[in-house]
Amino acid sequence: MAAKREITKRKNMEKRDPITYHVEVNVDVNGNFKYSAYNTPDASSIRPHNGDKISWSVRLMGIPVPFQVEFPDFSPFDKGVRAVRSMFQPSDPLTVFVPPFYHGNLVFKYTVTIANAWSDDPDVEPVPSDGVAGTQDSQVLLLSIEGGNLVLNNPNASFSRGEVAWKWAGQPLDDFSLTFEATVPPGWPPHTNSQSRRIALDLETAGSQYYNIQTLNLGLSVRGKLTLP
Repeated sequence: MAAKREITKRKNMEKRDPITYHVEVNVDVNGNFKYSAYNTPDASSIRPHNGDKISWSVRLMGIPVPFQVEFPDFSPFDKGVRAVRSMFQPSDPLTVFVPPFYHGNLVFKYTVTIANAWSDDPDVEPVPSDGVAGTQDSQVLLLSIEGGNLVLNNPNASFSRGEVAWKWAGQPLDDFSLTFEATVPPGWPPHTNSQSRRIALDLETAGSQYYNIQTLNLGLSVRGKLTLP
């Protein structure tokens, strides 16, 4: 079964050519940041594959300006590049490469800062190594607040092995952490913090574990169970 899965992954990766995302950032007079890229009207969150490239350019009221892009922690790029700076011109493209030993949150928040110190925090969420674009709705666990309690839409979820995501239903309300209660299977992180109020994990090993979600500021928590046969 494992060998068959690896063959499927290689086929999925072979049938897609790498692309380059040129993220164009436009800042208006009030300091509002908008992001766009080819075929991506809202590029404040993009989903590149390993091997794709990303570059940025920034305009303030239509005029190119110096800028900096910085990832605060682990970055999704080859050689772990975390900071990019450019004087007016588009930045050099960086290659997306999330190594196979990385088992943390696949949502990478970063900060775009321009010369007058205005900044904003978009994110990059690379597609897992199997090369399948998009997280299926059935593999997403939604958080909401009902009657003052934190609620999971599927507290006893059974999913296929692969990407599993936790995020808010509707407007994101708070960052949160996820902690599994017992010794986890290989490739499952014992504890994960959200980025951009989302968590996405690539879980390729079967297992069944209880976990706790704890909000950062709201003081709410909920217990769930995840099973991957």
